[in-house]
Amino acid sequence: MTTVNTKFASLNTFIDDWALASEQERFDKRVSMTEEEIKPFYDTIIGLMPHIMEYLKDKPVNPDNDEDKNLMYLALSCVEVSRIFEVWGQKDVRSDYLDPARVRCVGYEGVKNGER
Repeated sequence: MTTVNTKFASLNTFIDDWALASEQERFDKRVSMTEEEIKPFYDTIIGLMPHIMEYLKDKPVNPDNDEDKNLMYLALSCVEVSRIFEVWGQKDVRSDYLDPARVRCVGYEGVKNGER
């Protein structure tokens, strides 16, 4: 079974859905779900984020073990979905005028892979 460090065991149920390695996967997940489907993940992880950041701060950027990698991916997914609840107050401001299926995330991962 895929897990995270036991300090964060309450997040284990979210690994399959939210421990996503790429920015595009996290974006696609966010826009494919309703706020009601995302909220349990957000509610569970947001209070843990200071502890997660403290735990991960001395780890390599690309963690060697799956537990730390999963935790990092979950934290990045938290960043992806937090704007829904903390900034926008709706699922996605872009979907009001642009079909999210047309959006391609390039960011650091794309630049690293020469996809500018």
